[in-house]
Amino acid sequence: MDTQLRERLAEALSLRGGAFPAVKCDEFYTLMEAIVTPEEAELAVRMPLPPSTREEVAQAAGMNADETEALLEGMADKGLVFVSEKNGLKRYHLLALLPGIFEFQFMKGEVSDHFRKLARLFDDYFKALQRMSRSDMPVPGVPFSRVIPIDREVKAEIEVFPFEQVSEYIANSDHITVSTCYCRHHGELLDNPCDKPKEVCFSFGPSAKFVSERGFGRPVSKDEALALMKTAEEAGLVHCSSNTSRYIDFVCNCCVCHCGILQSMKRSVSGAFGAHSNYIIDADPDTCTGCETCIDRCPMAALAMKDDRVEPDLERCIGCGVCVSTCPSGSLQLTARADRKSPPATPRDLAAAMIESLIS
Repeated sequence: MDTQLRERLAEALSLRGGAFPAVKCDEFYTLMEAIVTPEEAELAVRMPLPPSTREEVAQAAGMNADETEALLEGMADKGLVFVSEKNGLKRYHLLALLPGIFEFQFMKGEVSDHFRKLARLFDDYFKALQRMSRSDMPVPGVPFSRVIPIDREVKAEIEVFPFEQVSEYIANSDHITVSTCYCRHHGELLDNPCDKPKEVCFSFGPSAKFVSERGFGRPVSKDEALALMKTAEEAGLVHCSSNTSRYIDFVCNCCVCHCGILQSMKRSVSGAFGAHSNYIIDADPDTCTGCETCIDRCPMAALAMKDDRVEPDLERCIGCGVCVSTCPSGSLQLTARADRKSPPATPRDLAAAMIESLIS
C-alpha cells in the first residue's frame, strides 16, 4: 500500500465519523496494512458516504458490479464494511475506525498470532494518539457515546424517559445479539486480562442482524438479554451506548480498567468519548453505615469517606448507578441532574451535531 493510498484511507475513515478521526501517522499506517489489503483500500477510498448498493459503489469505483460485490462481502466478513438489507436490496457503507473496525476485530473473542498482532498494533496506535496534543487531533464537543443508568436505581418519584432505560431498548428491539467485550478481549490478548464478564456487549436492530449473520456474535432472546444485563450490573460494569435517543445500535457493559470511554471520562481529557447520564448520586448521611462497598465499586473514584460517612464528589459522578445497586443500607439513590437533556435522536443527528461542534 503506497503512501498516497494510506493517506486517502485515513481521510475516508475520518469522514465516517466515530469517536475520533483516523489520524495520519506511522502507527495508523502499520495497523491498516495488517487489516486492509491494497485492493480493499482502493475500494474503500472510493465508496460513497451514504449506504450504497453494489451498483452505486461499482460506479463510484469504476469497477464491475459482480467483482465489487465480492470484494464488499469479503470486507463485511472482516468487519470493515457494514451491510444493511431492505426489501431484498443490500446497501454497503465503510465503517469508522472506532467505534467500528476496532470492535469487529475482537468481537468474536478469537485467539491467534494474527489477533495478538492486531491487539499490539491497535495499542501502539492508541498510545500514539495519547502523545498527540489536542491541536493535533480534532475533538468534537458533542460526545459520541453516553452512560445509561441502572434504571431501577433511579429515585422512585423521578420520571424516567425511555432513552434512559436499557430495558426499554431490549423490549422494543426485534433483533438482539451478544458478543465478546472487545476492550477486555483486546486487553487479554496483550496479557492484561480482566476478571469481569466478557460476553456482555449487545447489538440491536439492523446492527444485531449484521453481527449475527457475519458471526461476530450470537442472537439472544429478550429474557436472556435482561439476565445478562443483570449479570453485568452485579459485576459493577457500566452501561455505555451511542449518544442517541430514538434508538441505539449497541450497549457495552464497560470496566474502567479497559474501556477507553470510561478512562477518558475519568481523566476528563475530552468530551468526545462519553457523556454522563442525566442522573447524579444522592447520599443520605443519616442512614449510611460506612461500609465502603460503594467506594470499591465506583469506577470514577467519585466517592470517599468523611467522618465515617460516604461523601460524593459530584464533579466526578457519571450517574451510572453502580454504587447504588449494592448499598446495603439504601443510603444512595440516583436523582435527576439540573441540566437533564435528551441526546440527539438518530445517528445522523448525532453526526451532524459532532461535525457542527468541530467547526463552530
